Amino acid sequence: MEGDAGTSRLNPPGDIPREPDSSDQSDAQSEELGVDLPTKMSADSDVVRRPERFGRGWLVAICLGLLVLTAGVAVGGYFALKSHDQSEAIAREDALALQRAKDCVEATQAPDVAAMTASQTKVIECATGDFGVQASLFASMLVEAYQAANVSVQVSDMRGAVEKHNDDGSVDVLVAVRVKVSNTQAADQEQGYRLRVNMAPADGTYKINRLDQVAS
Repeated sequence: MEGDAGTSRLNPPGDIPREPDSSDQSDAQSEELGVDLPTKMSADSDVVRRPERFGRGWLVAICLGLLVLTAGVAVGGYFALKSHDQSEAIAREDALALQRAKDCVEATQAPDVAAMTASQTKVIECATGDFGVQASLFASMLVEAYQAANVSVQVSDMRGAVEKHNDDGSVDVLVAVRVKVSNTQAADQEQGYRLRVNMAPADGTYKINRLDQVAS
């Protein structure tokens, strides 16, 4: 009996080790999971709550804006090309009107009496409108003047430039002419004058509609 009592004193009931039960394991797991679980759930909730940067409405608006921009560029390019073509067409017409004006004015300056027939024909071919009515009379007066004074003419310089475009499609051209005139009284008299030539479209080209001398 004493031996049993001594043994019980050496091993008190409170010191007897026990195996952990299931409740202890659950508490330990809860403690371990409790550190990371709220953080993970918070991150997941942020992912769920975070809205998309661009919604469908924004994407539609951007697409429409790009379409409008593309259409604007296309329309601008079309009008720029059309304007360029018109400018080139006007430049070609101006060049034709200017050259015709110079050729027709030169026809009024026949070198001598022998060349008057060809000059008369050229002047009549160059005439239309108001000047067409006067062309035959003008040519015949030149013939008489050349014959009376034995006139010879040498064109030393001729320059021209388009002055104005008119609503009726005609073009005003300024032509500056310098000539040397010889007759029975003097030789190589240098003269200069300027003409305003109204060139009107006719027969696929330009012809003189009016011919006026411009005061210097």
